Amino acid sequence: MKLNNVLKAVALCGLVIAFVSGCGNSSKSGEYGYKDLYPNADGITFDDFKIVELSKDVTLGSIYRITVEDSLIFIYSNDRLYSFNLDGSYNSVYGMPGRAGNEYINLSAFYVDKKAKQVCIIDASLGKLLYYDYDGNFIRKQELESLNSRLNVMCDIRLLPDGRLFAHNRIFNDNHLLYAIIDLDNGTITDFKSVPFSTANTAENCGEHMCNVFDGRLYYLLPFDPNIYVLDGDKGTVCREIPGVENVPTEKELENITDYSFFTGYNMYNEGSFAGFSGVYETDSLIFLNIMEMWNYYIIDKNSGKQKRYQYSVEDDVKTLPIKNIKAAYKDWLIGVRDPMDLIQMCEDMPENPSDPYLKKLRDTADKTTIDSNPILLFYKIKSI
Repeated sequence: MKLNNVLKAVALCGLVIAFVSGCGNSSKSGEYGYKDLYPNADGITFDDFKIVELSKDVTLGSIYRITVEDSLIFIYSNDRLYSFNLDGSYNSVYGMPGRAGNEYINLSAFYVDKKAKQVCIIDASLGKLLYYDYDGNFIRKQELESLNSRLNVMCDIRLLPDGRLFAHNRIFNDNHLLYAIIDLDNGTITDFKSVPFSTANTAENCGEHMCNVFDGRLYYLLPFDPNIYVLDGDKGTVCREIPGVENVPTEKELENITDYSFFTGYNMYNEGSFAGFSGVYETDSLIFLNIMEMWNYYIIDKNSGKQKRYQYSVEDDVKTLPIKNIKAAYKDWLIGVRDPMDLIQMCEDMPENPSDPYLKKLRDTADKTTIDSNPILLFYKIKSI
């Protein structure tokens, strides 16, 4: 059996999770598609599609996070933070592991300050923030003692328009704090939102991209919650109620979870509960939401109000461009990632000369890809769903 078919068989045993909607357009008109699950990219038309092959000047492993600002692609991989130009050429690396003043033990999170033209790496375990310019030159260090005592399980960060930081944390045992707000001016940390459940001595993610800043506002998700929230001052407000969602776990049911993990959500889904969604990305025209660590995805067209839920898996006969593992958004582009082996295996199910020009571009890239190539970035500009 081909490796790709094995992977598909595994995926088909996974999740088909109901979902959702987003912010940006509060209209409830259009097709919600909550109970329907469409094949990958079924009926989607594209304005453009670009493939970015990342320079071999550095060797990347799995890509955990991507941020694109000021025409630079910032990539967290191998416990290092790199940047590339939009054509994939190498730009810089920021800091390095170690115990020196400008080094970090753990790269907990990072953010890009577009206004200051700076990159900040946060080592929450040591309670310090390290600032670099875009070219990788060290600028300064800031120490916050409260970080390592309260947010040492930080996994993501967003720079708010007012200069504060919105921190997304892992859940660890009875440390229920999911979100906190950090004031860099006075070094204070304010608890923002906790979850009712606990873990069994493991630090667990509640999603891969649970909060997002778009057009000067921060939007965030909550696990097992069928709503999208917006930060309004120091409070959270539902900006979109998701219609048609059934069997949402009660707070009491969540309080009874003492061994939370990804598999907890999976098992609850199999028992008929709503398992939530794990990532929110927004472009000029779309809101894109990942479901349960990218098993499925959901798209809201902000212009038409149309909404559909799709599966990431690819059928055996690949005739149209599939969407894969969205991890970032930039202007009107969604950015996905394909590992070399994944891309090579997918070619087995492609025609040798695809009629779809975007699929042909993908096939041509796969033909020259080797298993030791860097992961490949896919830039999708969607016209309609």
